[in-house]
Amino acid sequence: MKTYRFGVLGAGNMGTAIVEGAVRAGLFPPAQALLFNRSAEKREKNREKGFAVTGDYTEVYTACDTVVLGVKPQNFDEILPVLAGCRCEKPLVVSIAAGITFAKIERALGADTPVVRVMPNTPLMLGAGAAQLVKNAAATQQQLDAVRALFDTMGVTAVFDEESMLNEVIPYAGSAPAYIYAFADAMVRSAVQHGVPEADALGMFCQTMIGSAKMLLQGDRTPAELIGAVCSPGGTTVEAMKVLESRGLYDILAEACDNCIARAYELGK
Repeated sequence: MKTYRFGVLGAGNMGTAIVEGAVRAGLFPPAQALLFNRSAEKREKNREKGFAVTGDYTEVYTACDTVVLGVKPQNFDEILPVLAGCRCEKPLVVSIAAGITFAKIERALGADTPVVRVMPNTPLMLGAGAAQLVKNAAATQQQLDAVRALFDTMGVTAVFDEESMLNEVIPYAGSAPAYIYAFADAMVRSAVQHGVPEADALGMFCQTMIGSAKMLLQGDRTPAELIGAVCSPGGTTVEAMKVLESRGLYDILAEACDNCIARAYELGK
């Protein structure tokens, strides 16, 4: 019998957002979650929120039914051998690290360790994320369903049968916020050059992104059809689109996505 229902090994921004989302959804109270962070200051902040905290990450692995591995991919080589030495009933491991494969985790913890890999993105911290999930052979459908239910409370989810799809989908959800922020930054800079106050420019553009996303999600028109609806013949928008198309916007984005996916496979080697 485990002491805690849920644990976060690496309670940084994303790990903390996940457990706080679970608590908000009523899946369990804060006292049933154990959080590890190296920083004593951050542990104290989590303690003030009602969470159990520890400075020993092996305690999270041994004492919790479900353990989120929230550390950076480069730290897995450090922590996995230590966890392998823990003598306990194996928890359900939920890994949110890009590129860290089932094979790598299973080589250290054993092929009988149930693992669900999840690729969340940062808007999850606002309850508006997009997460992709896949389970290994040792994890049951019931365990996968439970993890999906957790992430459903923080946005939208997609489940894949093949682990490789988590690499293939990274550019379109996990990494995509950075591309959108870059586009927003460029638009705001342009607006400022034309005398628009920065705060107004950002507010208008953000609202336009929200509205555009809602129109896309209606599903009654494709992105290309929506572009056409805005581009009146001989109008202003079509002149801007001519520049984007002549500069190879679609090719640039395709190359960027290809490089992102290639790096995800490199991390898994």
